[in-house]
Amino acid sequence: MKRYLVLVFILIGQWGYGQITTDKLLELHNQIGKNHTENYQFVIQEFNKFSVDSMDDRTRGLFNQLLSTYHAAIGNYNRSRFYWDQQYVKWIKEYKVDCDTIFYNQHQFVDAKNYILQQSKNEKVVMINEAHNIPYHRAFVLQLLNGYRQLGFKYLAIEALMDKNINETKHITDTAGFYCREPLFAEMIREALREQFILVKYEAVRNTTSNRLRDSLQAVNLAKILKTDPDAKILVYAGYDHIHEGSKTDWKKMAQFFKDMTNINPLTISQTQHIEQYHPELETGQFRIVNQLDSFSDPVIALKNDSAWHDKFVDISIIYPRYLKPNKRPEYLTIGGLRKATPLETKKKEKGLFVQAFYANEQKGHRIPADQLFIKNTQEILYLRPGKYVLEFKNPSDKVVKKEHINVSN
Repeated sequence: MKRYLVLVFILIGQWGYGQITTDKLLELHNQIGKNHTENYQFVIQEFNKFSVDSMDDRTRGLFNQLLSTYHAAIGNYNRSRFYWDQQYVKWIKEYKVDCDTIFYNQHQFVDAKNYILQQSKNEKVVMINEAHNIPYHRAFVLQLLNGYRQLGFKYLAIEALMDKNINETKHITDTAGFYCREPLFAEMIREALREQFILVKYEAVRNTTSNRLRDSLQAVNLAKILKTDPDAKILVYAGYDHIHEGSKTDWKKMAQFFKDMTNINPLTISQTQHIEQYHPELETGQFRIVNQLDSFSDPVIALKNDSAWHDKFVDISIIYPRYLKPNKRPEYLTIGGLRKATPLETKKKEKGLFVQAFYANEQKGHRIPADQLFIKNTQEILYLRPGKYVLEFKNPSDKVVKKEHINVSN
């Protein structure tokens, strides 16, 4: 996970940012976020003033990743996919994806949640990855947490977590880590605290540009849990390829280092490959055929002779449904029915305002919203768990122009 250093905010002219380098983009990002800690849409608003043409390829890639992450956080799923795919558009003509009917006919497709928990019964360590711009990966893992606790898993190690005191405070704020600020990521952490997991910050402490060194240090930190608690059962939540049990290059991954250090072969589960993209050319053939010939709303596992089909270097690969529906918020926001659709009655003059739903018992300043959206219609839907909330309606200047208190019942 990238670390964002807080540096000096540089303005050239009123809104002219001039040539934008990677360092300057991080400077601007950090200062905007520091001045508007709870309003993620303000970062997007300011980023839209930057000239992409003034960036080199590396900076443009980071710019697209950041915008994708922020659009995901405010619930703009389609724009999030658009900016993420911008990194690969120049190669898109090289992609040729065929719907694999043979794959479909040779497999049966079962509910991913039930299958994964069943396969985890006799495991000591389970590793699940995520794409950092995909909120529904957190929504899925959240639904597994109760089942893992019942299986005796005591530790939840989270790559993105930077708050070493969270087990004492039992409270998530936007200082917990950059990706933890996304509403569903925060909900996953809140659920883990409810389930009495011990949360583990295992990211490499030393600042290193070496992927191999970073992965080795991550593995060392995870192995320390077992030295302290030899009977521990650990659920590890990581980004992308860190859970891979092999590599095509000399970049040895965290899961490989961990296995060598502990002689424990973890169960590795990938969420990152078979998902919908803004550009269908970037989707996998397996994802496309399953979604073309099947109708399903929850992620699935492909089985052949009772064995899970998987990508290289992992044990299980999850295939996700298509979530984007015209003029509707994605179904994954319900978190498998844990959150209720809560109508938001608004007036025409409120169109364009940004609404954030905060838990009523959280202190203003570093809260992470439970849900948030831009008002586009006179009746919008927030997805909230039962409880008390404060709704804040903000204008483009980040000024709260309206506030409501609501109670979502069971």
